[in-house]
Formats: sequence, structure tokens, C-alpha cells
Amino acid sequence: MAGHRVLLVAAVVIASVVLPAGAAHADVPAGACALPATGAHLTEGVPTPAGSAPSHGTVRTTMVFVDFPDAPATDTPASLRDNLLPGGPNWFSASSYGNLNLSVKAVTTRFHRMPRPSTDYGWRRGLTAEAHARYLNDALTAVGRTVSFSGTQVFYVVPTRAATEISFSPAYINPLTAPDGSTIPRSVTFGQDMWYWGSKVLNHETGHALGLPDLYGYQGDSHRFVGGWDVMGLISGPGPDLLAWHKWKLNWLRYDQIGCVSRTGRYTDTLVPVSTPGGRKAVVIRTGPTTALVAEARARTGLDATACATGVLIYAVDAATPSGSGPVVVKDSRPNSGGCDGHELNDAPFTTGSRFHDPTSNTTIDVTTRSGNDHRIVIAFGTSP
Repeated sequence: MAGHRVLLVAAVVIASVVLPAGAAHADVPAGACALPATGAHLTEGVPTPAGSAPSHGTVRTTMVFVDFPDAPATDTPASLRDNLLPGGPNWFSASSYGNLNLSVKAVTTRFHRMPRPSTDYGWRRGLTAEAHARYLNDALTAVGRTVSFSGTQVFYVVPTRAATEISFSPAYINPLTAPDGSTIPRSVTFGQDMWYWGSKVLNHETGHALGLPDLYGYQGDSHRFVGGWDVMGLISGPGPDLLAWHKWKLNWLRYDQIGCVSRTGRYTDTLVPVSTPGGRKAVVIRTGPTTALVAEARARTGLDATACATGVLIYAVDAATPSGSGPVVVKDSRPNSGGCDGHELNDAPFTTGSRFHDPTSNTTIDVTTRSGNDHRIVIAFGTSP
């Protein structure tokens, strides 16, 4: 049902257009700006392919706590829970404008002892999908029938802090079968990095369960693609709210909140920051079969309250590029500036009086005026500005 709902909304969103000054409403064909899903891992296509956890309404999750023969717990399940809750669910409520309620059943009565030492699960060797599945299935076996998994859509496994071998927090996007026979569509295992990232690691990894890709790079400069402009990139970034593209992909934006440019011409629009409810959130410029440029406003409000720069964030999206290889690339208005708050791209937004030009698609975006946190832009697509 969730997949059908997203599909229907997307079909409406792509019919929304930005009006050229003085022009009539354009007749945009269906599919003009929603990039199609591809075979790329965690594709940025709209809508998200079926099988992901639902992104609307109440998502039911179960959280259990484990320790190991070689790493018995010296802490309490409640202390681990409190590092993730209620911060994670509250973050999703704010980012989704109240559309997503992440309900977490945290079983804090005791630690469940894993059958193997923590060193046997492969984290030090890079953690294969097979090793990850074995870890999750061992956790389910350890829990047994003491917990009901009926209706669980995401399964969380949190290890004692004493298990230093379980170093990082990956998501598992294949289904599992619980001891009570329930099918669990998606899972997340937490590691020692939860103590560095805090509750936002839950948002990043649950983002994968919802169908979102990694926006950091698996090789080279990890954060060269988006810096700190989306929690799916640099988790601790100063502007971590999800990109408007992701909010559209997750069906958190109404059809009239996305503008679409797919024909040669000159267009104007006013962007309202993604971190505040209501208003036009982005303009999407279709540049190819699987590619688009997106412009959105970012401000020091809501989840972006600590942003070290504001303005119009412009980025390229490619639905054929897999997770971890740059499916989203932010355009830097101040290249080689050194950035702010720890990364070159954190000061990337374009401000009043600045211009972005993409010679490949012959697209120019001018940021003309600002009113409060709203920004007016003029787009020339396939024509002179």
C-alpha cells in the first residue's frame, strides 16, 4: 500500500511547473521531472521502489539489546536506549513535517546473550552481507519467543558499549524471519559509532530502511559530494535536514511544493526553506533521462538551526548512480574557500546576487532577492539568461 501511495503522489507532483514571468501555465507531460528508478543500489528514482519501510504514518520498530561471551554488558539497556531515543523519532517527526511517526518498542528488560564472541562476526574484516545476516539471525535466536515481532517493520539491534569489536552501524535491507514467524522487512545494527554520532545515527541508518542511499563516498574524500547538507551524508553536519529531493522521494511534500522545468524557457519561483513547513520547497530541472538539477532554500531554522551558511542550495541528482558513488552532488558557490564548520561544501549555498551556470545542460540559476529566509530565483533553461 505504501508503494502505491507514493506512486500516486509522485504522478501529481511531476505535473507542477514553475511559470515563466507573464506566461500561461505550461502543459508538462507526466513523468517530466520525477527521475525513474533504476537498477542502481538504493536508486534516487522517484518513487522509491517497493520493499522499503513505509515513510508515512506510524512505522513500527522493535529494539533489542545484546551482549557477548567475550564482552559481557557493564551498562544497562536503558542507557543505550536513551542515547538513541527520543532523539531519533523526534528528528523524523520534524523532518517529515509530522508525516512519519517512528514508534520504537525498546525491550529494556535485559541483555540477550549472543551465541558467538563479538570477534566472530566480521566487523574488523569489513562485514559482508552474509556475516551481517548471521549476526542478525543470531540476535533473533537469542531473543527467541520472549519478544513478539508481529507487525515489526524495522528491527534494531543495539550492542553493549563493552563490545568494542562491533564498531559501526550498518543497515540490512533484506527480509528476516523472526522466531515467532513474523517477517521483518528491514533491520539496523548499531555499533560503537553511535556514541560519536548520537541519535542521528538512527536517522541515517533508518533512512536506508526507507530507501535512501548513502550520500558520502565509499572511496576518497568521503564527504566530497554533499558535505553536511543531508543526514545521509555527513551525519554530524551543521545542516543535516534531508534534501528536498529526499522529502519528495519519501512523499513528505505535496504536489504543489515541487516545481518542474523540462522545457526551454525562462522561469521564476520563490523557495521556502526545507526546514520549515509549507511553501515551495524546490525546483527540479530535468537535464537527462536519469538526471536533474535541483534548487532549494536552506536556513538556520528547525533541524538546520546550526547551519554555518544559508541561501539556495543547488545540486545534481542521478538516479543511475548507486549509493556511495555520488547520486547527489552539491554545487559549490565558493569553491576552494575552505568551507565552514569542518568541510568545504558547508558554505556551498548561493546567496542574493549570485549565479550558477551549468554548461552541459545550458542552465543558469540567478538568486535575485531574499525576503526573510525565502529566496526568489530566475532560471534560464536552454536559453540565454
